Amino acid sequence: MESVIRIKNADNVILKGVYSKINKKDCCIYFHGFAGCYDSLAKSVHEKLKQNKISFLFGYTQGYGIIYPMKKEINGLAQEINCGGCYEYLDNYSCDYDAWFNFLKEEKYENIYVITHSLACNKIIDYLNKNKVTNIKKIIMLAPQDLTQIIYQYPLNINKALENLKSNKSEEILPEKFLGFCDICSRTFLSFSPECKLHNIQYKNSNFKFEKLNNIKIPIFAIIGQKDEGLKQYNAKECMEFVKKNVPLFDYKIIKNAKHTFKNNLNELNNIIINKIIRRV
Repeated sequence: MESVIRIKNADNVILKGVYSKINKKDCCIYFHGFAGCYDSLAKSVHEKLKQNKISFLFGYTQGYGIIYPMKKEINGLAQEINCGGCYEYLDNYSCDYDAWFNFLKEEKYENIYVITHSLACNKIIDYLNKNKVTNIKKIIMLAPQDLTQIIYQYPLNINKALENLKSNKSEEILPEKFLGFCDICSRTFLSFSPECKLHNIQYKNSNFKFEKLNNIKIPIFAIIGQKDEGLKQYNAKECMEFVKKNVPLFDYKIIKNAKHTFKNNLNELNNIIINKIIRRV
């Protein structure tokens, strides 16, 4: 049975989730990417897992959607706050992940599979380097990205964001749309700076050794589109082979002609998730 659940993180922010408890043994938790949502990609994964009798949890985070109102308990009262990718504070993502993994711990699943999309791939690498989560059997990364140079694509935003921070206007929205579609405030934009702790995937740095990925002693399987917009001029196979050469527990599959959201390739994607990864066929 599918249900909408609500939990509270350590900062007293109320997080929503979409949950199907189908069996008591296996559950797959799905974390969305930057400004991501319970979209056609997440829904298709959910449906495929239900068909295969695997429980599913989609956990909202404070980076859900572009601008998304959430409730936070302040002095015992639930007050509305602005969340979403526009206002997400990347250094604070872990309290949301803590809340969802604690929920799964209480549900006492034997086998947990973690599916991450885009920025959530970087987050789960960082998270599992700092936190131990028992019973994770595999991490499935959809469209993992190298974000090390991303802010330099927006020169107008850099200067304006720095100016806003000096003027205590950290939540002022910047003129250039981030990733071509998303409003973004100054604080969030600058959190993608080269010092960001989430720059743990680097395809363009030939000296990068993926130490944080190697610290995770769990099999990792990446699925990426041949035409993923985030790769731009880089070759998907070369990027994946670079990771595989440096990370023994890493493997991958490239979907021909697929883009970042796998919009026209959902059936193929979900068959890979079930047959190649979870069912190990």
